[in-house]
Amino acid sequence: MGIISRFWRAWAVEALFGRTTARQRTLFTALIALAIAWPVLLFGIVRPKLAVQVLALVPLPDVVPDWTVRVLWVALTFLLPLGMGTAVVLKAPRAPRGGPLVRRVLRGFPITVGLTVSFGIIFLSVPVMRLAAFVRRQRALDVPLVMDAAAYGQVAGEVCRVLNRQGFAFCPAEPGWWVSVPIRLLMRLGGPALRSHVPAHLEHFETAGLAMTLYPSGLLLRGDPERLAWAHALIAESVVHTEGLQTIEPKAQALERRLRPLWRRHDADPAAARHDPTLLRELDRATRDLKALQVRWDDWQVLYRQLLQLERAMHGEPPLLEGEPPAWEPRRQSIRRREPRAPS
Repeated sequence: MGIISRFWRAWAVEALFGRTTARQRTLFTALIALAIAWPVLLFGIVRPKLAVQVLALVPLPDVVPDWTVRVLWVALTFLLPLGMGTAVVLKAPRAPRGGPLVRRVLRGFPITVGLTVSFGIIFLSVPVMRLAAFVRRQRALDVPLVMDAAAYGQVAGEVCRVLNRQGFAFCPAEPGWWVSVPIRLLMRLGGPALRSHVPAHLEHFETAGLAMTLYPSGLLLRGDPERLAWAHALIAESVVHTEGLQTIEPKAQALERRLRPLWRRHDADPAAARHDPTLLRELDRATRDLKALQVRWDDWQVLYRQLLQLERAMHGEPPLLEGEPPAWEPRRQSIRRREPRAPS
C-alpha cells in the first residue's frame, strides 16, 4: 500500500504542478498529503478536542473552550483548499490563465475533494483486492509507469502488443468500479489542471489467469504468479519504446527522458544507429551522468537496466526476452469483455 500511495502522490504532483525541482516536489507532496487528510479537518469541526487528541496524542484540558479549538479547525479546513488552489494557479503550466483570479483559486476546493475521495477509494480497495488474490492463490504487483493523457494510449497499446506477441492473448475488458470511479472523480472535480494527465477511458485487459490495469501513475498486474513474473519482465523491457517513465524522482526522470529520443532514433533505423557517433556520444554521456546520480535504488537500477538495453540494441542484439514464449497451461476464466469504442 505504501508503494501505491507513493506512486499515486508522485503522479498527482506532476499532474497538478508540472515539472518540479526536488525541493518543490517535497513541498507539493506534503500539500497533497494534507489534502488527502482533509476529512480529518472536517472531523475536527464536529469534535475539535477529540481530533486534537487523535493527532497529537495529548488531551486538551477542560479549561480550553471547544469553540476556540473549533475556530482553528474551521480555519484550517478552508485554508488548505485555498492553499491548493493558489499553488496550482502559481505553478501549474497546464492550468488556464483565463477567468477571475478568485474563481481559479477556489478551484482548490473540488481538487481537494477529488484527491481525498479518489485516494480513499484506492486506499480501501487495494487491500481488499490483495486479500482476494491471496485467497485465490494469486499475486498482485504494482509496476511504476508514469504517463500523461497523451501518452497513455500509446503505452497501453505497446504493452498489450508485446505481451500478446508472447502468447498472453490479452483482450480489452471493463475494469471494476473501484478502478474506474477514482479516475472519473478526478476528471469531474479536478478541472483543467488534471485533465491533461487523466485519461478519458481507463485501459484494462484480461486473459486466462491474469488481469492488467493501467493507471496514469502505474500498472497493476493480478493473477497467476508465474505468468505475472514473465509479464512484468516483458513490460519492463518494452516500455523504453514508449513515452511512459518507470522512475519517480525528478532527477531520475530527467535522465530517463534523455534516453527516449535515443530509442526513437534507434528504432527508426537500427542499422544506421550502430554507427551514429552522435548517438554513441549521448549514450556515453548518459552513462557517466548515471554514475554521479544520487537517487533511490529503485530509480537508479531502472536507469542502469535501460542503459544496458540501449547499448545491447545498438550492438545489433535483439531484446533479451524476445523469442519463443513459455508454454502455459490453459485456464478457464470469465472475462468482462469491452466492446470497441466508436471513434470520437
